[in-house]
Amino acid sequence: MKPSSAAKTFLTRPEPPVLLRRLLALGQRLRSPWRRERQLAISRAWEALPASLRGPMQALGRQNAGCAAVLRVMDRCDLSCDACYLSAEDDRAEPADISAARAQLDAIRERLGPWGNVQLTGGEITLLPVEELIRLVRYCNEIELDAIVMSHGETFRRSPKYLERLVLEGGLRKVAIHVDTTQRGRPCWSRPGNERALDPLRDELADLLRSTRTRTGRPLSASHTVTVTDRNIEDIPGIMRWMVDNCDAFHLVSFQPAVPVGRTRILQAHAGSEQRSNIRGERLWRLIGEGLGQPTNPHAFEFGHPSCSEVALAFVVHFGQEHRVIQVHRPGFALDRWFMSRLLGSRLGGFVLDGEPLPETLARLLGILLRDPGLPASATAYCLYRAATERGWLPELLWAVATGRPWSVHTLSVVVHNFMSPADLATAEGKERLRACAFRLPVAGHMVPMCQLNAVGRGSLGNTTPTL
Repeated sequence: MKPSSAAKTFLTRPEPPVLLRRLLALGQRLRSPWRRERQLAISRAWEALPASLRGPMQALGRQNAGCAAVLRVMDRCDLSCDACYLSAEDDRAEPADISAARAQLDAIRERLGPWGNVQLTGGEITLLPVEELIRLVRYCNEIELDAIVMSHGETFRRSPKYLERLVLEGGLRKVAIHVDTTQRGRPCWSRPGNERALDPLRDELADLLRSTRTRTGRPLSASHTVTVTDRNIEDIPGIMRWMVDNCDAFHLVSFQPAVPVGRTRILQAHAGSEQRSNIRGERLWRLIGEGLGQPTNPHAFEFGHPSCSEVALAFVVHFGQEHRVIQVHRPGFALDRWFMSRLLGSRLGGFVLDGEPLPETLARLLGILLRDPGLPASATAYCLYRAATERGWLPELLWAVATGRPWSVHTLSVVVHNFMSPADLATAEGKERLRACAFRLPVAGHMVPMCQLNAVGRGSLGNTTPTL
């Protein structure tokens, strides 16, 4: 096997001063494998959590400092959806200028530390000229933020070069595309009667992602977001089956039960709990499990308050015409829970790929493992246990490999984001959820929880230029 270009560069015998500098850099990464700024941001997130939420399955404040989004960069949208968290006034708002957007990103960087997760969203952020969005993505990379562009995908369909330029010229590595039956105004798409009618659109967008990766030669992680209402909840199994078939294109699906805020035209007559509880909780996860072909654990780990986000993690193994869904944390398996808590409590917290050369990255990882020597042994023992207890998929996969049949392994994450209504905010649990919020936006010098912003309206919170 030929060495990669990175390996050739590293293995080439440079002049002694250069070699010495490289060795010193490797030694530094080995001795100090964590970014101090990121560790401090994660520690602040942990200290801000209510004590009751600092359990062994908590990821916020141990592995991650949370996530954030920009505000009013582009609040206009060219679709009209039944479930929209923005108000009519937001849709008429002028886009923020580049300096205001950068100020927001600076505030987010201060909050989350290096390579924190930030959403570039709206409205429809891709209504910006591509050159402006490229500048924003570039700026995220310059100040070490991990940006994801949130879109309905129509701009990419009209102009595939838009996405390609974001990847090549902006350095974009993540995108999320929202498709569901609540959306109105897509060209050439009449009002769909069910989610299955939108599968050809999903297929088109999945192919666009694949072709963009091929044309650019760059990795592009993609998520699929879906609003859940009482009209489309029974279509969830079909969406999950589509996700399993296309997990090479989309690695994550986020279901978002609708709440009566903003311009949302559904649930307004039932702002109370009965109708909304009908589209979340056990029923929703039962339908997700039906699509995956197995009962699904919505508590793979916690990220902030357990009522806010529920997460299931899986691998999808394709071989020949068959597939197997392998849950990472299966419901009712104590050893799965133990290993997940072991990972969450490990010294890996704060380790991120930050663009360093491969040798430096490996040195940092080795430095972490040397400080937590039991982790590799625990991981090896657990993987052997899973291989021995799974129902026959491993021999089938090995047979597919041996006989030359096509095979692949992809990750698939399923997330349910339960946003709050104004009535929810007033409850004791709602107030606790705000304190534990993992998803915030910079507003007038404060990082404000998204649910608070949605419920009270963006215009009422005043100046959006942050000064932390």
